[in-house]
Amino acid sequence: MTVVYFGTNRNPEPSSKPSNFGKGFNPAGLTELRFGKATVTGKKVAVGVIPESIPKTAAATATASTKAKAKAKAAPRLGSTALFDGLRQIMAEKERDTIVFIHGYNVSFKEAMQSAATIAQNFAHLNGGNGVNVLTFSWPSDGSMLPFRAYKSDRHDALASGPALARGFLKLRDFFHSLETEEACEQRVHLIAHSMGNYVLRHGLQELRKQSATLPRMFDQIFLMAADEDDDAFEHEHKLKLLPRLARNVNVYFNRGDTAMAISDTTKGNPDRLGDEGPRAPFQVPAKVVQVDCSAVVHGFVEHSYFLDEPKVVADMAQVLSGVDPMLVAGRRFLDDRNRFVIVDA
Repeated sequence: MTVVYFGTNRNPEPSSKPSNFGKGFNPAGLTELRFGKATVTGKKVAVGVIPESIPKTAAATATASTKAKAKAKAAPRLGSTALFDGLRQIMAEKERDTIVFIHGYNVSFKEAMQSAATIAQNFAHLNGGNGVNVLTFSWPSDGSMLPFRAYKSDRHDALASGPALARGFLKLRDFFHSLETEEACEQRVHLIAHSMGNYVLRHGLQELRKQSATLPRMFDQIFLMAADEDDDAFEHEHKLKLLPRLARNVNVYFNRGDTAMAISDTTKGNPDRLGDEGPRAPFQVPAKVVQVDCSAVVHGFVEHSYFLDEPKVVADMAQVLSGVDPMLVAGRRFLDDRNRFVIVDA
């Protein structure tokens, strides 16, 4: 059994007391978010949704510190605040980092929770064996294999979900700013975006630029895994050039044998993909962007989901999450002529 957390702009099913979320947007609006946690046991997913606002009395008893209780008595807490505060307490008590996860194309809500559980299980040995929390932003991917229609629909929905992701980021930023000094947990927050989730991230970043005078430094490590994003994304401010401002490092993992990237390139009319060959101009990326070629170790059915299923890639990511310097990560070698690391098949 693995407990994971979520924020989603999907439509709740049923609308009153949801136990799942569907393929469409929340009928209250594209940026309307619901928060909660899911318990994953094998293929079973049990979903618990936090009320959109928590009554004053419940809010007061659910908050740890005296100062926070005084704040909570003044007004009901939002569901996002309750979730973030619960995670903060777990991070402090268990010395556990939190990973924000943005899933990709063709993923249902419950499949997203299962992937989040796999991430939690893969990194259960980190932080002295205390593991990690995983908080998924789940956008309305169709969860369908209808080739062209589903991809086109998902790409549109990914673009439209950018403002919802930005709203979640701003809620998290405001929560950080509201904490008293003694409430800070001193743990780190990371971000993993997979496949078309990188396109969601691009549009979330652009919405942040509109809503915030300065881009907030929110994450320690950002991982762009098998990114279904243009290979010139770090060359343009309207794409991902400014993403490094949100983190200490941005790690771009790619696989030259990723057929999903090839299909996106050749059949969907997209430019060359970041998740296929890496950045188009590898020497012109921002200094904080670390390029990692996984091609030598990724084979067969895991060619697009290698961040979950390929042990050598998972081991590489674990070292990065543990704070190992990019030049010292075991199992890599650096190619000076390409400005990138290669995970070696040894």
